[in-house]
Amino acid sequence: MSKSFTKRRRKRRSFFGIFFRYFFYSAIFGFVAVFCVLLYFSSGLPDLKNLKTEIRNPSVTIQTYDGKIIGSYGDLYEDVISISELPKHVIAAFMAVEDKRFFQHFGIDFIGFVRAAYRNYISGKVVQGGSTITQQLAKNILIGEGVVTHYDRSISRKIKELLLAMWLEHKFTKSDILMMYLNRVYFGAGTYGIDAASRKYFDKSAKNLSIFESAILAGLLKAPSKYSPSNHPNYAHERAMIVLKAMEEQGFVKSASEIEKQQAEAAFEHDNKSNKGYMYYCDYVYEQAKKILGDIEDDIIIVTTFNEDIQKAAEESIEFYLRTEGENYKFSQSSFICMSRDGAIISIVGGANYTTTQFNRATQAVRMPGSAFKIFVYGAALEYGYQLDDMIQDTPVSVGGWSPSNYKWKSRGQISVLTGFTHSVNSVSVRLAQSVGLKRIANFAKKLGIYDVSTHDLSVALGTTPLTLKDLTAAYTSFMDGMPIWPYCITEIRTKDGKILYQRKKERMKPILDNELLRGCQALLHSVVQNGSGRAAKVNNDVYGKTGTNEDSDAWFIGFYNPAKNKESGFSFGVWLGNDTHNVRMAPNSTGGRIPTRVIARILNNVLNPSQPVDNETVIGEIYDKSQESPSKSLGNLLGDI
Repeated sequence: MSKSFTKRRRKRRSFFGIFFRYFFYSAIFGFVAVFCVLLYFSSGLPDLKNLKTEIRNPSVTIQTYDGKIIGSYGDLYEDVISISELPKHVIAAFMAVEDKRFFQHFGIDFIGFVRAAYRNYISGKVVQGGSTITQQLAKNILIGEGVVTHYDRSISRKIKELLLAMWLEHKFTKSDILMMYLNRVYFGAGTYGIDAASRKYFDKSAKNLSIFESAILAGLLKAPSKYSPSNHPNYAHERAMIVLKAMEEQGFVKSASEIEKQQAEAAFEHDNKSNKGYMYYCDYVYEQAKKILGDIEDDIIIVTTFNEDIQKAAEESIEFYLRTEGENYKFSQSSFICMSRDGAIISIVGGANYTTTQFNRATQAVRMPGSAFKIFVYGAALEYGYQLDDMIQDTPVSVGGWSPSNYKWKSRGQISVLTGFTHSVNSVSVRLAQSVGLKRIANFAKKLGIYDVSTHDLSVALGTTPLTLKDLTAAYTSFMDGMPIWPYCITEIRTKDGKILYQRKKERMKPILDNELLRGCQALLHSVVQNGSGRAAKVNNDVYGKTGTNEDSDAWFIGFYNPAKNKESGFSFGVWLGNDTHNVRMAPNSTGGRIPTRVIARILNNVLNPSQPVDNETVIGEIYDKSQESPSKSLGNLLGDI
C-alpha cells in the first residue's frame, strides 16, 4: 500500500472524525440549550396538582323570598360535569369549530396550524386560529393561575402554553382534557364552564342540551359578548349555523338546515321569556348589598322583596304605552317603582330598554316633580291649621313680577282647599305657601324624607325641587299609614353554605303624621283620582294619587292602592315619563293626567284582575278630553300641574 493512499485514508478519517465531533458537540450544546430554555420557561409554570383552583370574582345570586333566581353577578360556576354525562353532540359541536383533529394530535396540531396560517394569508386577516383545545386549556390555566394575563402576546407566553399543552397531553387522557376544558372555559356574562352557561342561557343542565343549543355555546367562545344569545340573538343564531355546517361537513350531523328548522326557535325561547327589565331591580339590589357588606369576598345569595307579578305588569304597561303613544306624545323613556306599605321595594322599571342603557331612571334620575310636590304644601297647610273646607282665593297671583297661570281653570273667586288641590290650582298653592311659610313646607317634606327644599323661592310651591322617583314615591308611601319610610329591597344575605351575613330587623317606629292630618292628606289624594286630573287611574275606589308636570319635560303620577277592606295589603307606586335630555320636549299637553295615569291603570287592572285584562283605551278617552290638566305657562323653570 503506497504512502499516498495511506495519507488519503487518514485525511478522510480525520475529516469524518472532525465532522462527527463537531456534530456531536453541537447536538449536545443544542440539547443543553433547549433543555435550559425548557427548564427556564417550565420553572414559571403553575403547580397543576389542583386544577379546580380558580382566581375569580365571588358570585352573587339574587332571588325572591321563595327562592326564584332573578339575577346574578360575578363569576358563575356550577359543579364539574364529566364528559360521559354530556350528549355526544355537545362534544362534536366544540370539536367541529375549535379542534376537529383533537383525537389525532399530541397537544400541538402542526397540520391545523399550517392550514390556519394559509387561510389567514389568503384572507389578508386573521380568520382562523391554530390553537388546539389542549392549548386553549393551557392558556386558560396560565391566566387563571396568574402566570400570564389576557393581554400577554409575548413569545414567552406562547412557549409556556406549548410546554403546558404537551405536559397535559402526557399526564391526562383526551377525555380528561376535554372535561377540564369544558368546565373552565369562559362563556360570557361572568359564566365559566358549560353547565353554568347552559343554566344561564337555557335554564337547563348541560346534560340536556339540544344540538342547536350546543352549537350556540360552541360558537359563543369566539367572542362571548358579540355572540351572546341574551344580548345579540341574531348574531348567536348566525354563528350557531356556522358551527352546525362545520358539524355537517365533518359528519357529526346529517343536515344543519333541518336541525335549525326543528330546534332554533326552542333554543331561544327561554331567553325571549326572560325579561331584562328585572336587571334594573337587580342592579339596585347589588349596589345596596355592597353598601351593607362593603367588599364582597364570598359567594353570596341575596334574598329580596321582589314581586314578579307587579314587575311583569309594570313592564307590559310601560312597553305598551311607549309603543302606542310614545310617538304621538314624543316621549322615549319611562320609569316605574312600587313599594309595599312598609317601604319594601317590590318592583323597579328603570327605563325603556336595559340592553340599550343601564341608567336607572327610577333611582338615579333627578327631575322636577311639578304639581306632584303640592301634597307637601297642602300637608304643611293642614298641619298649620287649615281645613279641607276652608275657602281661599283662586284668582291669579303675582309675586315680584312672577305670575304663575292657572291653565284652563276659570277663576271662581273663592274655592275650598280641597277643590284647589283636586284641580291643582296654581294660585291656591302659592297663596298657601305664602300663608304657612316655606320653612314649614320644608320641615313637613323633611319628615317624609324629602330634603333640600328651598326656603327662599316661592316656585317651590309648584314643584321645583329636583327629586328621584324613588324618593318621591317613598314619601307618598308615608301617607298610607303615617309612618316614616326608609326604602329597602334586601331581607337577607347569606353565603352559599348558609352562613347569615345580614338579616333585616323590623323596627318599631312612631308615626310622623297624626290621624287627623293623615286622613286630611289621604282625602286630598283620593279626591284627585275621584274628581281631578288622576281620574284615568280610577280602577276602583281604593286608588289615591297626584299628577305632576314640569312644563313638557316630565310627566308624573305618584300614589298608592290602599284597599279599605284589607289594610295590611296595598302598595304605593310612582311612574315618570319623558326624555333623557331635558331640552327635548314632549308634545304639548303631555300631562301627568294623560299617559302616566293610564300606565298605572293598566298595571292595577292586570295585577288586581289578572284573569280579566282590561284595555282601558275607550273607557278613559272621555276623561282626558274633560281634564283641567295642562302645562303651566310660568316663567323659567316654574312648574304647573298636569
